[in-house]
Amino acid sequence: MTEKHDMKKLVEEIYAVRDRGDIEGTLALIGDDCTFRMVGNTRLKPLTTEADGHAFRQAITQLITMWDLSNVKTAGIYVDEDEHMVFAHREGEVRHIPSGVSFYTEFVDKIHFKDGKPVKIVEFVDTLQVAETTKMIQIA
Repeated sequence: MTEKHDMKKLVEEIYAVRDRGDIEGTLALIGDDCTFRMVGNTRLKPLTTEADGHAFRQAITQLITMWDLSNVKTAGIYVDEDEHMVFAHREGEVRHIPSGVSFYTEFVDKIHFKDGKPVKIVEFVDTLQVAETTKMIQIA
């Protein structure tokens, strides 16, 4: 197996486990030394603040318990073997579990690897839609 194949396979496995709502399974595949951040304006803190350590575990747990991604599919995965990075384009219907609000969206995850494990996940998502849906902000 090539490193490229291994990174792609692990990302696909992470999404399959995450989409089933398996928090511990997702965290086991990602590892303890990873960070997570949604790209967006700093005024949307804590949504756009990089989380690591215990905050990373909390962020992943909150994402899985609050967002149903079971109807989201991976549209494409690009692996940059030289930079040890994976870009994954995902799309589909997302449901915010507490409110029951569903919407179609697309997003991209940029996942950095070190020693075969993700060490940094940066998510490019419609932060305005996330902030409105979670009632973090209200637009009149």
